[in-house]
Order: sequence, then C-alpha cells, then structure tokens
Amino acid sequence: MGFLVPLFLAGLAALAVPVAIHLIQREKNTVVAFPSLMFVRRVPYESVRRRKIRHWALLAMRLLALALIVAAFARPFVRGSAAAITGGAREVVVLVDRSYSMGYGTRWTRAQAAAQGVLDALGQGDRASLVFFGTGAEVALQSVDDRARLTAALAAASPGAESTRYAPALRVAGTIVSESTRPGKEVVLISDFQKLAWAPSDEDRLPAGTVLTPVAITDTDTRNLSVTPVAVRRSRFEGQERATITGGVTNRGSEQADGVTLALELNGRVVETQTVSVAPQASASAAFAPVTLTPEPMRAVVRLADDALAADNRYHFVLAPTRPVAVLLASAGGRGADETYLRRALAIGESPRFDVTATTVDTLTDEALAAARVLIVHDAPLGDAAAARVLRFAQRGGGVFLIAGARAAWPQAAGFPGTLAAPVDRSRGDIGRLGGLEFGHAVFAPFRAARSGDFSSVRVYGYRRLAAADTAQVLARYDDGLPALAVTPAGRGAVMVWTSSLDLGWNDLALKPVFLPFVHQAVRTLAGFEDRPAALTVGQVATPDTPADQARPRVVVGPDAARLPLDAARGDTFEVSQPGFYDVRNAGADDTTMSIVAANVDVAESDLASVDPAVVTAAVTGTRDAAAAAAARTAPPRDEVTEQSQRLWWYLLLAGMLLLIGESVVASRLSGGAA
Repeated sequence: MGFLVPLFLAGLAALAVPVAIHLIQREKNTVVAFPSLMFVRRVPYESVRRRKIRHWALLAMRLLALALIVAAFARPFVRGSAAAITGGAREVVVLVDRSYSMGYGTRWTRAQAAAQGVLDALGQGDRASLVFFGTGAEVALQSVDDRARLTAALAAASPGAESTRYAPALRVAGTIVSESTRPGKEVVLISDFQKLAWAPSDEDRLPAGTVLTPVAITDTDTRNLSVTPVAVRRSRFEGQERATITGGVTNRGSEQADGVTLALELNGRVVETQTVSVAPQASASAAFAPVTLTPEPMRAVVRLADDALAADNRYHFVLAPTRPVAVLLASAGGRGADETYLRRALAIGESPRFDVTATTVDTLTDEALAAARVLIVHDAPLGDAAAARVLRFAQRGGGVFLIAGARAAWPQAAGFPGTLAAPVDRSRGDIGRLGGLEFGHAVFAPFRAARSGDFSSVRVYGYRRLAAADTAQVLARYDDGLPALAVTPAGRGAVMVWTSSLDLGWNDLALKPVFLPFVHQAVRTLAGFEDRPAALTVGQVATPDTPADQARPRVVVGPDAARLPLDAARGDTFEVSQPGFYDVRNAGADDTTMSIVAANVDVAESDLASVDPAVVTAAVTGTRDAAAAAAARTAPPRDEVTEQSQRLWWYLLLAGMLLLIGESVVASRLSGGAA
C-alpha cells in the first residue's frame, strides 16, 4: 500500500480533537454567596462524574468519514496490482511512414504487411493507435481495440508526396502512451529510415518504460534517377522574350546510367528530348533549345521515364513572360532637371523590366495613371489638381516616388510624407553624407549584408528640408539628422520622397555603384513586385499572382481536379499538397483561369540511403539492444501510473461523502443525541 501524496495523512491527527474534548471536559461548580446560611439546609457536595460518550456509532461514523476523505486526498494505491487491474494490457502505437520514398518498388506493400502483423498480434485488452507520417503526423485511429477498423484504415492508406520527418510522429506517439493507463507501452516505427530525414533531438524522446520496435523497410541495392529543379535563362530576340531551359538528372544508384532521356513538355506536348549519361552518385544536365514565350503562361514539365520511384521523375514549373513594371515619369514643363541617369537606370532593369513612359505634370491624366504601376515625379511642382490626382492614384494601390529637387513642391495634404521647406546648401564647408539607413525596410534590405553597397561615400551638396508627417517613416537621414528618404502609406499604395536630386546637381549618387540597385529596389518596392518562383515544393503556401478581390470569389483546382474555395480575406493563399499544377479560377460562370501554380516533391527525399534503426532507438529510448528494451518493458510501472490506473481515491471520497450523509440522518433522529 502506498500514497501518492502522503503529507495529506497528517490531517488524520485532527480526528483526535473532538474525542479529547469530550473526554476531558468537566462541569464547573458555581458558588453563590448568601448573607446567612442558618435557614438553608446543608447538603453534602458530590463531584460530578467525567462526561461519557453515549452514541459510539454516531461518533464512529463521523470519524470514519473524515478519515476516508483525508485518505482520498492522499491518493492511495496498491503496489504491484496495476497489471492485475488492467489484465497486463498494452498501449501500442503503430507509426507508418507514408512519405513518397515509401513508394519505391514494393516498400509500401511490405510496410502494410508489417503493420498488419502488429495488429494481428494484439492481445485481449490491448489498444492500438495507427499514425501515418511524412512531414507531419496524421492520427488515423487512436487507442481503439477494434481490429477491423484498424485493418481498414491501413488498407485505405497510400504513399503521399511529403518528405520524411520523424519528430512529429515520435511526439504524437509519446503523447498517446503518456496518457495511457496500461502498464505495457510500445511504439512500432515502420519506415525506410532515410539518413537525411533523421535529426536527433531531446524533445523526441519517448516516456520512460516505452519500448520502441523499429521495422526497417529497406533494400540492399537501390537504383533511382530523379529530376533536379530546372534553370531558366531569359533573353530577348527581335522584340520577343525567349527562355532557355536546362534540366538535370541525379543518379542515386551505384551503377552508371547511360541513355537517360529527358523530355521537355509544354502544355502537355513534348517539344524536345535530350539524352544524357549519369555516373553513380552524380548529376548531369542538358539544355533545351530556346522557347519563345507566349502572352499566356505555359505549363512546362521536364520528365524522365518512370522507374522504381516515379514520384521524383518529373519537375513541374510555370513558364510565363516577364511582366514589366509600368513606370510613368512626370517632369516639369520646359527644361527641367536632367533625367538621363534615371532613365538609363530604369532601362537596364531585367528582373523585372521597367516600361517607362514620359509625360509632364501639366498633362498628367487619370487615364495615363491607370496604365501605370509607379509614378515618378522628377523635381516638378504639383498643383492642387495634380496633387489630388496623384493621391488618388496611390490610394488605389499605386506607388509614387517624389524627387524633391530645387523646383519640387506640393500642397500640404494628408498622404504626402511631409512638407518641403527651403534648400540646405552644403557645397561650402563640410560636404553632406548619408547615414541612418533603415535596413529593416524593403528598400534597403538588399544592402544589409557586408560589402553589398556603401551609401556613406555619397557626397551631398544640397537637399530640401522636410517636416516629416506623423505617418511617415524616415528610411535614411543626412549627417545633420534631416530626412533624406521617407515613405508614408496612402490607401493601398505608398508615397516616397527623396529630398535631394537624382542627377549630378546636388549629389554624386548617380556615379556610385549603389545608384542602380537603389533605384531598382525603390521602384520594385513601390510597385509591390515579388520575384515569384517558377515552382513550389509540396507543403509550401501559394499566393496567386493576381490580387484577391472580395467581389469575385475564387477557387483553386488541384492536380486531382478537386475544387477548393479560397478566402479573399486571407489573400486567397492555399497550401500545395501534391505535385502538379494548380489553377486559380473565378468562381463564377466563366470559370476563367487567373493564375497557375506548379508544385513538386522535395528532391532531397530521393536519396534512399538509410540510417541504422538502432541509432534511432538509442536516441529515442536510451537503449540499443533488445535485452534492455525487454527489461524496460517488464519494469514495474511508476507510482503515478499505478495510482492513475486504480483511482482508489474516487471510491474513498464517495464512501466518505455517503457516511457524512448517513451521519446527518442518524443524528437528526436521535433526540438530544450528541457524542
């Protein structure tokens, strides 16, 4: 017999208090003084007997009830009886690896057979949990004794498209066995034990006393070819954009692979094939002929012939033309500032390209702004009408870049980064310098690393004072603390101001190596441009390249033709769960495709090299051999487990409450009854 919280037994000492009071209490004699006792008859004094307990049964009920309640709080248990109470039953967790590498040859069939053997060996009173895992873990059935349901769930499963991660599965198994009251706790891990997937961690250890039984589904000789991610090189020829695609093959086997055929498919049609030879544990590549891009995106696939592992024999990607950023460059009428450096910088851009259209602030129209993504006002004054037009453009989602040279001006209005004042002349005395760059902002993020660009070498001879608005964020300052670059949100867009020139009038920034990347990054940021990858990996979250619209709900159609409604409030994002192409379409009657997303399996899973299961067992349980595992299995359960399985405190508490109720009934029926 033991107690989980024995300190509560000290409360039993309080039971002696009412008994002691009853036994030692005496009646007190009261003396009354009279003037004369001659007329009072003398009576001899007799001592009062010690008080006796008249209702022993009532007192016993009270004391027993209190004792039972105290014992219940002490959490009693009987050592060595947990197995007897539960009948020696086991809690078995079967972890089945369903990553795509389990689709190699007959591995999945063998894994199902091994798991079925564990289920068939379940004894009377055993409970089993079936967990499938890849990158994450999915509990198919938890702690059930219905063998038919377990068998049906196992038969219905198949390898997925995820990579292997052991940590989620081991943590789920640890949670299940730690919550179980059965004395036997066993985890069966059925996997190909890929070496690249194993990353030992103390957080993955199973509870003490848990037996881990590894079942390795491996092959002595594996041969596997996989397609590597493609490389796309873009060029322009006679005004058309062309793409040169280079595909690769990796040989994971131990023998040379000759005559390997790589095929390039565009929109489901094979356009070219290449033949390569790949050495063991090596890679080879082949470049296809340039492809002229069409205005509409193309579904492109580089494919190998199927082998023992077909999931990694194709690489899907979207081949789409580069969409240039439309830039509207507005300057003052007549001869204004020199735009040569700015124009040349924008003409060099390739990722993305910048399509620049020139105009003047006097002829700035809403129609011209509607066709632009970014507006650059180069050292020009904005009147009230032009300023209102510019702010409307920004509020609709456009980006505005104000270059505040000597002629720049705009009215004081909400949405602008601040108010301009008189110029500061630094041409005499100390030359101005740039500093205080906000590298956390997207404009200066590319310059965060060492030797990625030096703005401190820029010599500044003049700039405009700027009284920054409360909503403005200053991204760069001069050495005297005045703002050099500031930005403020305006509706769905933003307005940015550079308080000096972008020619050689007030600084020599245009002659520095940072000028070109600075201009490109500033315009990219204002345009909200994102360099989208041609393909994603299974498990990543996709964002359509067209913005979400609350008025036009959309759906995504996956490779299996299943339709998933998208939530515009969350940006229409979705997770890619299998390789292939996903079409984002309007949910209306037209059902037009708005964008295409390609997904592929993680190529690292193609490496079928395995780790010794004993290494995994030692890291998870602390034991390597079967003898130690058997000893851990036959070790007596911990006191907490024994007490939890017996739950004697519940019965003691219930008995104590019933005795208190019975004592109240008995006491009420005993007229004048007291202990």
